[in-house]
Amino acid sequence: MREGPAEEGRPRRRLLGRRPNELRRAGDRTRGRWIAAFRLSPLIAVLCGIVIGTAVWNAENRAAQAEALHRHRIPATTVGQAERALPVRFNEPRMATAQVAWEYPVSHRHTDTVLVPVGTPVGGKVTVWVDDAGREASEPRREGEVASTAVAAGAAAFGVTVLSAGGVVWLRLRRVEAHSLAAWDREWELLEPRWSGRVRRDPGVEDD
Repeated sequence: MREGPAEEGRPRRRLLGRRPNELRRAGDRTRGRWIAAFRLSPLIAVLCGIVIGTAVWNAENRAAQAEALHRHRIPATTVGQAERALPVRFNEPRMATAQVAWEYPVSHRHTDTVLVPVGTPVGGKVTVWVDDAGREASEPRREGEVASTAVAAGAAAFGVTVLSAGGVVWLRLRRVEAHSLAAWDREWELLEPRWSGRVRRDPGVEDD
């Protein structure tokens, strides 16, 4: 059986806090709208995370590609004993530091301390990453590192958006609650004398 327009519109009114109710006050409707806004905040946060994550991916990927153009992997020779083994992660080769020498550009000799496999003898052959001037440099960032940075940026944007929305809604709800309580106090001040049967005395009027 097909639902009528009224039935189809109920979920939307329920989400937006617009269900017809004669007992609902203005503060209740405002409270409902802010709660509905908070319910939509995760969707907005997901969109922000995707946009920011994509932007970071594009920027970091371009930077990594430009950086790779100025990185060169060249052969080098150890001139000192490999020592001071460093701790490594699981399933990674053990590395140590050693003095190595290389030539880049041609006839430009360089010497520096770099990471080499543990047990590399003096005179052993290794490879190093250098920049255009031949100085020791870091390896170009891999695609996985760029992706991790983009995912972290997107996740941070999602979290910040949700927390910010929660903070704004919380502050607004506190303000709505304060106004509602103040309105209740004013109305009760007017209603209580009639409701309790107590005669309300005007200021300055004395009893006979």
